[in-house]
Amino acid sequence: MEDTKPMNINENASPPLKKRKKTSGWRVFGYVVLGLLVFTGLIYFLWLRPSMQKPISEELVLPTMAVGPVEGEEVANDILPPSNLGAVPIFVEPTPEPGEEPVCGNETSWNLLLVGIDYRQDSYLYGLADVIRLARVDFVDMTINMVALPRDLMVEAPEGRFTEQNPMKINQAYLFGTEGWGGYLGEGFGANSLAEVIRYNFGVTPQHYAVVNFETVVNFIDAIGGVEVDLPQGVTDPNPSLGSFPAGKQTLNGDRALALMRIRTNYSDAFRVSNQTLVMKAILNKLTQPASLVKIPSLLEQFKEGFLTDLSLEQLTSLGVCFLRNFETQNLNSPQIPEDLLTADFVYIPSLDGESYVYLWDERVVNWIHQNLLTQ
Repeated sequence: MEDTKPMNINENASPPLKKRKKTSGWRVFGYVVLGLLVFTGLIYFLWLRPSMQKPISEELVLPTMAVGPVEGEEVANDILPPSNLGAVPIFVEPTPEPGEEPVCGNETSWNLLLVGIDYRQDSYLYGLADVIRLARVDFVDMTINMVALPRDLMVEAPEGRFTEQNPMKINQAYLFGTEGWGGYLGEGFGANSLAEVIRYNFGVTPQHYAVVNFETVVNFIDAIGGVEVDLPQGVTDPNPSLGSFPAGKQTLNGDRALALMRIRTNYSDAFRVSNQTLVMKAILNKLTQPASLVKIPSLLEQFKEGFLTDLSLEQLTSLGVCFLRNFETQNLNSPQIPEDLLTADFVYIPSLDGESYVYLWDERVVNWIHQNLLTQ
């Protein structure tokens, strides 16, 4: 048997080097993506989300007080101004039935004050409330009951709030909350003063508000590609800047839609309000279409500087998209106060230093408003 010679091993030789595993390019890519996600998350939670949660404008600040004027004053006539109404009944939200849950958000309903002011520049410092709507949004039944308040309703301000202007037209209440007037509480508080007057006279407490001016209305309608309306009759205004509109279906751009909402010469105020409602419904109808739903976040971002509201961008985006996705436009009820509940008259208005055309009303109007906000 042959002897096996031992291998000649160089004891001083270095051990063989281990091959390093090549780092996967996909792993590097993953680390980069993870880092970007962490960075984006920090930006969102530390800066973007807090800014989205802030109200776009001022919050409503309604003082705690008894709703309704003081009782005991003598009645001058059958159509009573607010100061003679006595205690105005408070609008009470119905108690949700067991098991009723909101489709969107955490609240079952909101009372919204929607205002369009006639200021023609990109500003909210001044202006009269040309459009006034009280809207109850029901997040359980997914309905909107929207009551139109004529701008010539005669109202009064609550004690301690620009009462030197009493009586006034309701459209003036917004103006008296702007800078230089007795109801001024800070920039953007025209809506606050109007909300105070509405609560004092009609017993309804707006929880949130939104205010737009002429310029925003025009630009927004153009941004969504116009709106389609179906006019039951032709409309013509002697003012060439407003023009005329044929009966039937037609698509309107922003300028034409605004003109239709403003026409009132040779027509009643009720006719004007019905045209405003027609355009508002057309906007809602356009926004509920799938092609528009996906654009809502970008539209809100684009127009957030163009309107006033106490709601945050996050609320408008999340609730707005959810509501419009589940809302059917036939569930929008928008009645007008019946003309037989209003009495037209000329009354001395201190701020105008003369008599002006107004609508007088009594407690029947208060009851009508409450009933129609709750109509299913």
